[in-house]
Amino acid sequence: MCFSDLDFSTLQDIPPAGRFHDAPRVSVSAAGRVAMNRAFCKLAAGQREFRAKISPDGRYLVLCPDEPPSIRFSAKGGDSVHSILAERLKGLGFLMPVQYTMEWSEERRAWMGCCRELAQPPALSELEKPAKKPGGRRK
Repeated sequence: MCFSDLDFSTLQDIPPAGRFHDAPRVSVSAAGRVAMNRAFCKLAAGQREFRAKISPDGRYLVLCPDEPPSIRFSAKGGDSVHSILAERLKGLGFLMPVQYTMEWSEERRAWMGCCRELAQPPALSELEKPAKKPGGRRK
């Protein structure tokens, strides 16, 4: 191989790949178990009570530590049971478990999470049937 045309001064560093477990996440299981992963437990620094909010499409989860709590995670394991949240996500068509990657927003004073997975599309049987064309019958 010939590397004579390679200019080392133009090379750019590639950052180390982040491990899956290093990203702060909240997961929701089909049974309604809502769990903080270790990375999120660590970043939340002992905070285990939040006002949980969800976007109408279920894609965003927001946990507000300064508002009256609607969800309480266990101190040791960082989990809770919230079947209403699980049912809402299932009703929106999400395949369980659903995982939200969390990020702190200083401006909003809240943990905000986004689920990168989209809900399942509706079944073909649920889609509207095309309108019949006017004009006559088939022979």
